[in-house]
Amino acid sequence: MRRPLSATRDGNEIFVRGDLGIQDVRRVLAVLNATALAKNHHQIKLNFSGCTLAFSGAMLPICARVLYLQSSGFEFFLEPPEDARLHKLFQNANWAHLIAPDDYEPGTRGLLGRQFPATRYQTHEDQERQLNELLECLLAVIPNFNRSAFAAVEWALNEITDNVINHSESPIGGLLQLSVFDLRTSRVEFTVSDAGVGVPSTLRTTRSGMKTDADALLQSVRSGVTRNAELFQGNGLYGSLEICRVGGGRFSLNSGSGALFSINKAVEARNELIDHCGTTVDAIIDFSEPQLLERALAIDGRVHKPVDYIELKYEQDGLQAVPFKLDEQATSFRSRPAGKPVHNKLANLVAACAGQTIYVDFGGITVVSSSFADEVFGKLFVALGPMRFMQAIRLVNVSPTVQALIDRAITQRMLSSGVASDVPLDDAT
Repeated sequence: MRRPLSATRDGNEIFVRGDLGIQDVRRVLAVLNATALAKNHHQIKLNFSGCTLAFSGAMLPICARVLYLQSSGFEFFLEPPEDARLHKLFQNANWAHLIAPDDYEPGTRGLLGRQFPATRYQTHEDQERQLNELLECLLAVIPNFNRSAFAAVEWALNEITDNVINHSESPIGGLLQLSVFDLRTSRVEFTVSDAGVGVPSTLRTTRSGMKTDADALLQSVRSGVTRNAELFQGNGLYGSLEICRVGGGRFSLNSGSGALFSINKAVEARNELIDHCGTTVDAIIDFSEPQLLERALAIDGRVHKPVDYIELKYEQDGLQAVPFKLDEQATSFRSRPAGKPVHNKLANLVAACAGQTIYVDFGGITVVSSSFADEVFGKLFVALGPMRFMQAIRLVNVSPTVQALIDRAITQRMLSSGVASDVPLDDAT
């Protein structure tokens, strides 16, 4: 049962108790702003000891506001949740570090990279670097890979994060967090938040007739709506919403006094009594939807198919060879857990780059463990089958010792799985 959220203040200490969701964050922001406006102190303590549940859609706007106040001279302290699992989430998701950087180390990625901690970006270079890292993370964990869906998520992430830099006027830049929260259904959630002027204020500089902030948010998710059509196509929010709707996911946009939600493909907007500082987008996208990009980005009757990350990073001009430098894919080659994300990424690239050969380059790698070899190549050989493996995978710059370990792993995996092969292992690898 959901525990109601309460946000109260005692002097310069703010107490957040109960379950903290997107619908509750405005109350926390209101208390935070009131505490800052008291002006009789420049130290604020956020006490989450009584917090029982927290989501990125609520925590990122709080962190964005904290960063804004920090830039104005405020110092923050954090009392983390008493609940052990939630306490760990505050650290791993990087919320604790953003609020109290002197007291908490930066967050780390969750098991097998399924969580991309909240990170701050302020320039286009920051944005590109973080998105590339995030996309590599997704390639290593997403099962039942679908390239169209992957490209759709990439497009939405790029557009929403780019909006922050181009339009928000946010003095702290933006915050981005992503989590793969259900691998069985291939669903991912991402949240982007800033401390800028807000979508309603941005649109009103060139558009009239929007009586409320809810009206402005509804306008912002229509195709082609933008503050400056010459500088921006204006389809970022629209396309991201459509990607969520087509895939049966969820989408929320909070800015000013407006709140927009899309659940079960319907879109609703309402006006709230409390303002939401800056803008927050929270999206849940289903990776398993076939042709997601093509179905969602049919803008003005034309299908928009952008260049995707896989093409830019991995594919060659001739669309025949895909280089894969193994020493860039893992920091260790000595265990089965270290091999699992490499296996996933190779399997996803095989699915994405049909008809192309992936050249796995062992340059600089002198030894791998038997369990690593089995996890990556033994399992992949059985999953693809001998003929497809032979066509899709080539090992280059591999030492005789490592080659022998891989051959042995494949042989043992074939025997244990009951897979017969007429393909000599030397030819297959």
